[in-house]
Amino acid sequence: MGGMLLGRVVKFGYLNARCRALKSRLLDRDLLRNAVTAEGLGEIYSLLKSTPYAPYINSARRETILNGLEESFKELYKKSTSALTKDEKRIFDLFFIEREAMESRRAAFKSGDESYLEYKRVELEYLKRVKAALEKMERSLKRDLAAIVGSYFDCLNLYTIVRLRLLYKKEPEEVVPFLVPYGIAFGMKELSKVAGMSGIGEISDALHGKIGTPFGGYREFMRALREFHMRAIERVWYGYPFKISVIFSLLRMKELEIKDIRALVEGLYYGLPEDEIAKMVGGV
Repeated sequence: MGGMLLGRVVKFGYLNARCRALKSRLLDRDLLRNAVTAEGLGEIYSLLKSTPYAPYINSARRETILNGLEESFKELYKKSTSALTKDEKRIFDLFFIEREAMESRRAAFKSGDESYLEYKRVELEYLKRVKAALEKMERSLKRDLAAIVGSYFDCLNLYTIVRLRLLYKKEPEEVVPFLVPYGIAFGMKELSKVAGMSGIGEISDALHGKIGTPFGGYREFMRALREFHMRAIERVWYGYPFKISVIFSLLRMKELEIKDIRALVEGLYYGLPEDEIAKMVGGV
């Protein structure tokens, strides 16, 4: 037992220290919110020059910044998962690579389309593989990783409900097919009930007990979701330090940070109003 513990310390000690160093260099949330008022991509480029993204971005061009962000994450992912076993890396690949690809496909579908029904079949198969990968983890790691993964799908489902129900005025029966039958805090029965609600205040009353923060508008809702998700992500940093869930958590934090920067870049490039850009920053 002692040898196994020592082996994990040796294996993950360096990675753990590196993750903590990278976590300390995450961009400040207030800084990102203030960046919404930037007058152009030049300001975003200047902001990034003093961050770990600097080596990957050498101009203020939209494509250069976006490609640099993508390359920085790919390199971080490769280095961070290099010491993992095949079974350990499986849940990382499912969440950070396959999920991203599926989300891109998902955004193009409409409820009821034959192609969407086929996608739902693939999605359910994907969720089965996620659950199987988690089952192979030791108990404490399974708990940590399931909390992050489950929280992500909780947020995705709640975002889907608010977006389709309130912004696009879809009927409840049109919303429910887009929900993912996986989560940690909200079951399908509860989500289906929320999908029948017609106002942000009513939805807040139903959800804020679990989310932790009430909200009165779309922007507040997105911020409440981010805080809810971040609590699950940050929880793994406490307790025993030499565990792969710390690596998973750091990668998710970086993924969200890059998503926010991308939103800033795209919003500024296309000349969106500050309020619209602000709505995109801080989402999941």
